[in-house]
Amino acid sequence: MKNKVIKDEKQLYSKMFIYKTFLYSFVKFSIDSQDEETVNIVKALNIKNPFKRVEFIYDYCCKKLDSFYEGKNICGFKNNKCIVQQGPNCKFCNGCCRLCRYQTTKGCTTSNLSCKLFYCDTIQKNNETLKYKDLKILKLFNLRQKMMVNDNFFAHRKEFLLELKLSLISFWGIRMLLRIIKNLIYCKKLKRERTQ
Repeated sequence: MKNKVIKDEKQLYSKMFIYKTFLYSFVKFSIDSQDEETVNIVKALNIKNPFKRVEFIYDYCCKKLDSFYEGKNICGFKNNKCIVQQGPNCKFCNGCCRLCRYQTTKGCTTSNLSCKLFYCDTIQKNNETLKYKDLKILKLFNLRQKMMVNDNFFAHRKEFLLELKLSLISFWGIRMLLRIIKNLIYCKKLKRERTQ
């Protein structure tokens, strides 16, 4: 395997779209950097199995987001209601602005990257939030995978990773539609039980 030393972050980011292709399948990258994300991008580039690379990127992003928000209550939760739900015009309480069947009183039961990246306009206006563009390692995903990360709500980590690995838009679209329908049915059932 050939070794390729990347001089600096500028070179890494400008040539990342080439480095992630099959042309560099037998190249081991290295860079001298103190930046955690840069080091992890190079680490991901050195994972030649595409499925393992997707898993590494996904887990790294989830950990980075969890670490960034640890100990912060940017949604202003009180009594399982966020700051928006505490307003007089909001009648539901789920601990999440999207009604989700995985939400419990102890938080989310799944590790979903799309959900971790989502914050409503009210929260984004008043707080610093990490956005998709802040996770530079996501540039290693192809266009279909990037689309999936933006909109793949209500999925468990295992389902999410399967869809990212297969990267088939039609497969993902059908599964996402079924998941949304399943979630809506669950939420309607939950609302009925609460009103009785």
